[in-house]
Amino acid sequence: MHYLYVKVMDIDYKEDIFLALESVDIVKASYIEGTNLDNALTRELPLFKGFFQSEEEKSKQVILINALINDEEQAQEFITMLREAGIDVDNGEIIRVLTWPVNILVG
Repeated sequence: MHYLYVKVMDIDYKEDIFLALESVDIVKASYIEGTNLDNALTRELPLFKGFFQSEEEKSKQVILINALINDEEQAQEFITMLREAGIDVDNGEIIRVLTWPVNILVG
């Protein structure tokens, strides 16, 4: 068993990524929508808060996906599905995929 962590920096690919997960039978996953911390302090100060919206704000949004998967092969299948969907997984600006083995699982 492995832990899958996916960070989506370009949320325009959200649906394609969810479809790829489902296509390789990664169905018990969770996702969290968040904000990249780069420049977060500047944007969150009340003085500047009204000036930063739209596309710039959208570019700071991220999605974090967590799941338990059977093995690394399932992660490779997921990456293959992303490539087939036209997502440049090698571009560090779109998505990052990490896995690591799970040694202890309780519950």
